[in-house]
Amino acid sequence: MELRQLKYFLAVAEELSFGRAAERLLISQPPLSRQIRQLEQEMGVELFHRTKRQVELTEAGRAFLPEVRQVLTQADVAVQVAQRASRGEVGRLVVGFEASSTYDVIPLSLKRYQERFPDVELVVYGMTTEEQFKALLKQRINIGFMVSPVKDERFTIETILEEPLTVALPEGHPLTHQSQIRIQDLEHEPFITFQRERGCGLYDRTIAVCQQANFSPIIVQEADEMQVILGFVAAGMGIALLSASVQQFQRPKVVYRQLYSAPQIDLSLASRRDNSSAMLQTFVEVVKESLGGTAV
Repeated sequence: MELRQLKYFLAVAEELSFGRAAERLLISQPPLSRQIRQLEQEMGVELFHRTKRQVELTEAGRAFLPEVRQVLTQADVAVQVAQRASRGEVGRLVVGFEASSTYDVIPLSLKRYQERFPDVELVVYGMTTEEQFKALLKQRINIGFMVSPVKDERFTIETILEEPLTVALPEGHPLTHQSQIRIQDLEHEPFITFQRERGCGLYDRTIAVCQQANFSPIIVQEADEMQVILGFVAAGMGIALLSASVQQFQRPKVVYRQLYSAPQIDLSLASRRDNSSAMLQTFVEVVKESLGGTAV
C-alpha cells in the first residue's frame, strides 16, 4: 500500500466520480482505476460500488475514509517536521558553558535563540572546558561556550569574542585611587579565583597573565561562582581578575578598574568537527547576532 494509492482513494471518495477525481489528480482515468483496483485487491475488500451512472462508497470504504484522511494528514505533518528539522527549527540542542564565561553574552544568546526557535528544546549545562570536550566526544552536548580553549583538531573552535580583563577590588583598596592599574601592581595582592576544576579558562588566563609579568599570583581563595568571588572581594579578602562584562553586575563594596594594555580573554564556541547540523549553524548565527558589533 502506497501513499499515492491512499491519495487516489481519497479523491474518488470525495468526488464520487473517477472522471472528476482523475481531473483533480491531473492524471488520466485508466491508471486511477487500476490503482484503486490494486488497493482493493491488496486489502481484500471492495471500497466502491461502481455502476455506469454513479460511484458509491461501500461500508468498508466509508470506514476506511476517515482513517485515510488521518494517515495523509499525519504524513503531511511528518514531512513538515522533517523539513523544519533540516532547517534547524525543531529538535533538541544541548549547550555547555563554563562558569567563568563572559557574564552577559550567554544568557542573552540563549534567550534570543529560544525566542526565535521555540520548538527547539534547549538544554544547558554548566561544565568546565575539559568536561565540555569530553561531552562533545560522547555526544552528550552539541556545542559549548569555552574560555580560551586549547585548539584540538577533533573540534571546530571559533573565537566569537575577545574581551579585556578587569580588576575587581574591595572598596577602599589603595589601588582604587588609580584609574588604570598595571599587572605588576598586583604582585603582592591576595587573589580570589575560580576553582580550576570549575572555571579553568579564566583560572589559567589569570596565572598566565601574572607569569607574563614575572610573578605568580598569591591565590588565597577559590570559588565556583561569580557571586561568591565578588562576595570575597567585597569582604576585603582579596582581588580578582575577571572579564570586563562582569562590571554590569554592580555589587556594594566592589570597585572595578581597568588594566594598562589590558590582556584579553577569549570566548569560543566549540563543536564536533563532524557535526554540520542546521540547528548548530543557526545557533552560532544567533550567538553572533547577539554579540552585534563586538563579535570577532
